[in-house]
Amino acid sequence: MMINFENNRLLLDFPDELGQLEILDLTTFVADKSKTTFYFKGPNLVSQKAQADRVLVFSLPLDIEPVYFKKYLTAQKLPKHQTNVVKTYLEQLLPYLDKLGYQFKMTQETLTTSPTKNAAKAQHRFSKEIADIPFYIDYNGAKAEVYWLKRSDFLIKKGAVLKQDMPLNQDGSIGFSQKFALSLRQEHAEVIGPDGVTTSDIHLKSVNEVGHLLYFAGTNSWLILKDKTGKSLSSHTIIS
Repeated sequence: MMINFENNRLLLDFPDELGQLEILDLTTFVADKSKTTFYFKGPNLVSQKAQADRVLVFSLPLDIEPVYFKKYLTAQKLPKHQTNVVKTYLEQLLPYLDKLGYQFKMTQETLTTSPTKNAAKAQHRFSKEIADIPFYIDYNGAKAEVYWLKRSDFLIKKGAVLKQDMPLNQDGSIGFSQKFALSLRQEHAEVIGPDGVTTSDIHLKSVNEVGHLLYFAGTNSWLILKDKTGKSLSSHTIIS
């Protein structure tokens, strides 16, 4: 299997003509109708984009119908012969997906819980006023002062403390979130000291990247960043 990682995009070229898989953040995702898209939150498949923090995009083999592939994974009915075809295909992919830390099936909670109207529309809007407000992180061993300077520019001030202990999957493997976090730390290795304290300011493109770099993500970072009064970045910027 060929693997390529660049610009926060992981591309896997499966062997035996099984197709390709791209894994990327929502912030860099551009829809492509020729491919099949699934939304994930952490390692779990979810049904709504608003529930997700990343995207898995499949380029399928010619004998796999995208519509049936998606129906199967979202627990919808499809013709028996197509069920067998898709099931067989997934059985070949599961060893690779499992090693990436993904549970490639809908959980019962996902299937039975519909997102509220407000959750589906949750967005955050940048404003010039917000750029002057320092937000602080004190979470899970990480500490930092952060500014949202521009729509795609987050500044982590010098002296930030990064979480040192990396969480692993239950089987001891490294999950995608951790791999992404490690890639960010590698990009900025020259300003991260051996004690995990930054020696210079760091600029990142999103709240998601901030959470990954500082504490390996795993939570809603919009709620973790708080001003001096304890008001979250989400409360400052959320729109309905």
